[in-house]
Amino acid sequence: MNKSSAQKFLQGLDICKSLVDYKYQPTNLTFQAIELFCELSPTELRRFTEEYAAAVGAAYNAVYEYATTADNWRVDCQMGFGVKDHCSILSFFLNGDRGQFESFTGNFTTPEVICELIQDWKGIDITELLA
Repeated sequence: MNKSSAQKFLQGLDICKSLVDYKYQPTNLTFQAIELFCELSPTELRRFTEEYAAAVGAAYNAVYEYATTADNWRVDCQMGFGVKDHCSILSFFLNGDRGQFESFTGNFTTPEVICELIQDWKGIDITELLA
């Protein structure tokens, strides 16, 4: 059975929230959450971040806590970036539409750079999240 978009979004949030259990450790959960969020359209992502605002806040707090205790470890993923880079991308997915994006490394310092990365990597245009 295919998961609904809402189920994918909530699963991505659960993965983000679980990052508090991985402080000071490498994990590819950050990448798994990115993969789930990339399966959603920008419209769905925006709608769900509004609809589940409290859960999004908790997920972002966990991403922030993880990113500030992590080294930029390389983990098993298709992107070739480290976990702090992943956290920057997750920050955009969770907060980008509210302008509260936070970069945790020098690689992805703006939402525009993240949009370019997702376009190049997945062929998905998420620039409408910038509006």
